[in-house]
Amino acid sequence: MGSRSKTDNKSDQSLLDILTDWYHLPVLLLIVGAMFAIRMQTYSNFIRDGEVFFSGNDAWYHFREVMYITEHWPSPIPFDAWTGFPYGKWVGQFGTLYDQVIATVALILGVGSPTQALIGETLLIAPAVAGALAVIPVFFIIKSLSGRIAGIFGAVVLMLLSGTFLNRTLVGVADHNAIEPLMLGIAVFGLVVAFQKAEATMPVWEVVYEEVFDNHDIDSIEEPLKWGLIGGVLTGLYLWTWPPGVFIVGIVGIFTILKISSDVVNERTPEPTAFAVVVTMSVVAVMSLIAIDRVQFDTTSLSLLQPVAAIGVAGSAIALSWLARIWERKNIDISLYPVAVTGLATVGIAVLSLLQIGLIDLITGNLLRIVGFSASATARTVGEAQPFVSQGSLRRFGVSIPGRIAVEYGLTFFTGLAAAFILHAKPLFKKGTQRAYAYLGVGISIIGLLFLAGFIPDALETVTGLDEQVAALLVVSAIIGGATFLASYDADKLFIIVWAAFITGMAFTQVRFNYYLAIVVAVFNGYLFGQLLGYLDLKRSLTSLKNDIDGYQVLAIGAAILLILGPGLAVPISLGNTTTSPAWEAAQNNGPGAVTVWDDSLEWMQGNTPEEGNLGGAGNADEMELYGTYEFTDDFEYPAGTYGVQSWWDYGHWITTQSNRIPNANPFQQGATSAANFLLSPNETQSHTVLNEQSTEGNQTRYVMVDWQMATPGSKFGAPTVFYNAEPNVSRSDFLRTVYQFNQEGRFSGTTSVRTDRFYNSTMTRLYYYHGSARQPSPIVVDWENRRVQTNDGGDITVAANPRGNQSTVRTFNSMREAEAFVANDTTSQLGGFGAYPTHRVEALDQYRLVHVNNQSASRSILRTTYRGAQAAGINPRTTVPPQPSYVKTFERVPGATIEGSNAPTNSTVTAQVELTIPNKNSTFTYTQQAQTTDTGAFSMTVPYSTTEYDEYGPDNGYTDISVHANDSYTISSAPSFNESGYVVSYQANVSVPEGLVNGDESGAIDVELDRNAQELSIGGSSSDSDSGSDPSESDTATNNGASETSESSSTDSGSDSTDSSSDADSDSTAGDEGGSNSGSDSDSQSSLDSPISSPSMKRAG
Repeated sequence: MGSRSKTDNKSDQSLLDILTDWYHLPVLLLIVGAMFAIRMQTYSNFIRDGEVFFSGNDAWYHFREVMYITEHWPSPIPFDAWTGFPYGKWVGQFGTLYDQVIATVALILGVGSPTQALIGETLLIAPAVAGALAVIPVFFIIKSLSGRIAGIFGAVVLMLLSGTFLNRTLVGVADHNAIEPLMLGIAVFGLVVAFQKAEATMPVWEVVYEEVFDNHDIDSIEEPLKWGLIGGVLTGLYLWTWPPGVFIVGIVGIFTILKISSDVVNERTPEPTAFAVVVTMSVVAVMSLIAIDRVQFDTTSLSLLQPVAAIGVAGSAIALSWLARIWERKNIDISLYPVAVTGLATVGIAVLSLLQIGLIDLITGNLLRIVGFSASATARTVGEAQPFVSQGSLRRFGVSIPGRIAVEYGLTFFTGLAAAFILHAKPLFKKGTQRAYAYLGVGISIIGLLFLAGFIPDALETVTGLDEQVAALLVVSAIIGGATFLASYDADKLFIIVWAAFITGMAFTQVRFNYYLAIVVAVFNGYLFGQLLGYLDLKRSLTSLKNDIDGYQVLAIGAAILLILGPGLAVPISLGNTTTSPAWEAAQNNGPGAVTVWDDSLEWMQGNTPEEGNLGGAGNADEMELYGTYEFTDDFEYPAGTYGVQSWWDYGHWITTQSNRIPNANPFQQGATSAANFLLSPNETQSHTVLNEQSTEGNQTRYVMVDWQMATPGSKFGAPTVFYNAEPNVSRSDFLRTVYQFNQEGRFSGTTSVRTDRFYNSTMTRLYYYHGSARQPSPIVVDWENRRVQTNDGGDITVAANPRGNQSTVRTFNSMREAEAFVANDTTSQLGGFGAYPTHRVEALDQYRLVHVNNQSASRSILRTTYRGAQAAGINPRTTVPPQPSYVKTFERVPGATIEGSNAPTNSTVTAQVELTIPNKNSTFTYTQQAQTTDTGAFSMTVPYSTTEYDEYGPDNGYTDISVHANDSYTISSAPSFNESGYVVSYQANVSVPEGLVNGDESGAIDVELDRNAQELSIGGSSSDSDSGSDPSESDTATNNGASETSESSSTDSGSDSTDSSSDADSDSTAGDEGGSNSGSDSDSQSSLDSPISSPSMKRAG
C-alpha cells in the first residue's frame, strides 16, 4: 500500500516538478559535452599519415608507460633502462593511476590486443575527457556550499576559461597535468562533504566509544564515517594519480590546526573535525602504503612521505583534540590554547630536525618551491615552472600584474577574490562585535598596502631576511588565520578558504599550477553567484520563481552574468599587446609542435643507426627489449654495444619513443647538468671528459642531436648556461654580451646579444654552425662603448651600448689586417660575434661528424628569433642565419682516422680539406683540419669524415648508414711560400680515408707523403713548373697561415619553415637572449656568408 502510494505520488508530478528536481543533470551533461567538443577541435592535427603525435614532452613518456602497461597489465615500468644513459631511470610520478586507466581503456577497446595506433589515440583524447569531466566535482563542491544554480554557474565559468586549464586539457596534451584538476577536484569534494557530515552529526569521543565499542553499532556515526572513508579514498586516488599532490595532506594539516584552535577559542567542540580528519587521513595513509614504490622520503613518487604525512596529520588531530579536553577539564584560559599549539608545533619541528632524516629540509624546500612566489635559476629554464607574474611574462604581454591576471581569467579572478573575502568575512560580520569589525578593517588595510605600497614588502625582506613575496605571503596568511580566533567557522568553508589560499600561492609561484587555480576560481565565482541569488531572494524552486520574480532581480542577475562571463571569457578584450580569445577560439591553436619536424631525424636514426646492443656488431640487441622489464638499480649495467644519444633534456622522451634509442638527458632533468657541460664544453677534450665521467659506459655515447633552438641565442641557448657547472663562475654573460641600443635622443630602443669567443668555442656551436670544421674569422667588427645609464630604482650602472653619433655597431673592413688593427686599438670591440662569424679561429673537431640533417629549414625560425636584435644593431638579419640552417642536425661521435704524414715543411701548418655533400639539402660544405709539423716535417691529425667504403657499413653490421658523403679524397697541403730563387713552393697530397678507420671497425693509421711542387714566378712574363731538383734553395718563407677554412655552397633548401604555430615554443626550456620578430623572409637560397653584413644605410669602414 505504501509502495503504491509512493508510485502514485511520482506519477502525479508535473513536468515542471521533474525539471525542478533534475534540471541540473541535463545542463551539466551539456556543459561537459561542450567542454569536450571545444577541446577536441584539433584532433586531426595530431594524426599524420596514420601516426599519432602528442604535444609537449611528458606526454610521450606517458605513451611509453601506457604501451608498457598494456603488455604487462597492470604493472607500470619498474625501472627504465631506455632513458638517462648510462644510468637508467626510475620514474615515480609516471606509470600511475592515470596511465593504468588509459591502458585499461585501450585494452578494453582493443579486446585485449590493442594496436599501437589505438593506444595512441586513447591517450590522445584522454586530456580532453579529463578536462571536460573536471566540471563535475566543481559543480558538486559549489552545490554543497551554495546550491545547484550556483553550481551550474561555476561550471559555466570553468567551461569558458581559456587560459592554462584549457591549454593543459586540450586533445594531444596528454601530460598528467590534464587529469590533476579533475582528481584534485574530486578529492576536495570528498573532504568537504566529510567535514560537513561530521559537523552535522557531531561524533564526539563519548558517542564514538559507546556506539562502536560498547554497543557495536555505528548507526549514529554512519554518515560521517562513510563520507570520511569516501573522502579518504578520493584523496588517496588523487595521490595514486600524482604523488607530488601530497600537498593536499599539508592543506588538511593546516586546516586542522586552524579549525581545532578556532573551535577551542570559540568554545565549540573540535572533535567532529578531528573525527573527519582522522578517518580521511587514515585511509590516505593505508592507500599510500599499499602503493608505496620506494622506502625513502620523496615528493615525486609514492614513498614514505605520503603515508607519514597522512599519519602525522591524523595524529595531530587526535593530539589537538586531546589537548582541548585538558583545557576544558582544567578550565585553562582558552586564549592560551593557540600558544600551546604553536609551542607543540615548534617542538615537533625541532625533534624532526634532530632526527636528521632530511624530512624537514624536504618539506621546507618543496614548500618554498611551490608556494614561495619565486623560482630557482634552473627552474626558470622550464617554462611551466616560472612565476605566473614574472617580469618576463609582463613584458611579453605588455601588461601590469592585474592585466596579466586578466589575460588568464578575465574578471573571474577578481570576482572570485571578492567571493573569498565574503566567505572569510561572513563569520566576522555574523559575530557582530566591534573587535571583529576592527580586525576586518585593519586586515584589509594591511593586505591592500602590501599590494599597493612596494616599499612595505621590501622592508619586510630587510627585517625578516625572507624573500619579500614570501614575507608578504606569511603576513597575509597570519591575517587570514587570525580571523579564525575571533569567530567560529564552519569546517567545510574554512577548508575551502585554506585550500584556495594554498592553490593561489602555488599558481603564482609556478605558472603551470593555474590549471588548479582555474578550479578554485570557478568554485568561488559559483559561490558568489549563489550569494547574489540569496541576497536577491532567488534561491527558490522554479515553480515559485515562475510566479514571483521582479524586474530588478532579473536585471541584477543579468548584470552579474555579463560582468563575470563577459570580459575576457565570452567577449575578447585587448590588454597591452595581447587580445584574449574565447575558449572555443583559443582551443583551435593546438598542434603537436616541433616533434613533427624532429620526426624526420628520429625516423632516420631508428632506421640508419645500429640497434641498441649492437653497436660495432656486439650482437646484444636481444638484451635490450624496448618494453622489457628491468630491475631497479642506481646504475644500470648496459650490455656491450649499447650507446647513448646526447641532446638537450627537452628531447629525451622523443628520442626514446620515436627513434628507439637511449638519450643521455631527459625531461625528468636527469642528465641536464651533464648535457649542459657537454654542449658548452670549450674544447673537445672537456666534452670527452664529461662523457667519460658518467659511469663506466658514458664514453659509449655515440650520437649528438642539435636543433636550431639549442644553438640560437634568444631561443634555448640560454638554458644550458644555467645548468653548466664544469667551470667555476661561468654564466650566460660569458657566452653572450648584451649591447644596449640607444637612439639619437638617448632613449633605450632595444638590445643585441653579441656572441663571445666562449660561444663559438662551445661544442654545440661548433657542431651546428661548422659541422666540426675549423673556421677562420672574417674582417667584421662589432663595436660598442661603455655608457653610464640610470636604472628604474634611481641608481646608475655601466652598460655596453652602441657608439654615439653616426658610428655603427657593426663595421666591415677590406682585410683581416685592418680589422685586427681596429680591435687592437679599441678595447670595446671584437671580431665577429653574430651569426656564424666567429671572434677568432675556431679549431676543428677530431671525432664528431655530421651524418644527417633534417629536411625542414629553420631559416624563418632563426630570423624570427634574432631579427629584432639584429635590426637594433643595424645588422642584416640574414647574416644571423648560419649556412645549412636545418631544423635538426645529427652528429656521430667516432674514433676518427689518424693520418700520419711526412715530407712537409718543417715547423709549419698543414691543412686537410674535403668537400662533402648533404644529399637531401642539395648542398655541400668543406671540412677543414690543421696540424703542426715537427722539425723533421712529420705531422699527425685525426679526421672524422671518411671518403670511401660507405656501402660496406650500416645498421646490420653495427654501424651508421651515413647520408653525408665526401665528393672526393682529402687534399692535404701546406701554405705556399717563396724561396730565395723566386720559386713558389708548396707541398700537397691527396689521401682517401676508409670508413672502417673512422668508425673504429679497423685500426691503424694512414701514411701519406706530401709531394713538393715548385713554380717559378715571372714578373710580366710566363712562369714555369719545376720539381724539387730545380730548386737549389731549401729556405721557404710562408706567405700566409693556411688555406681558407670554410667553403659552403647551397641551393635553395627544399624544406619550407612552416611548422605548427606552437613548434618553436612548445618545449619546456625557455630563455630570452634576443627579441624575436618576423622578418618576412621565406627563402634560404642565400647563405649567410653571402649576405651583406650591414643594413643598406651602413657604411664600410677602413
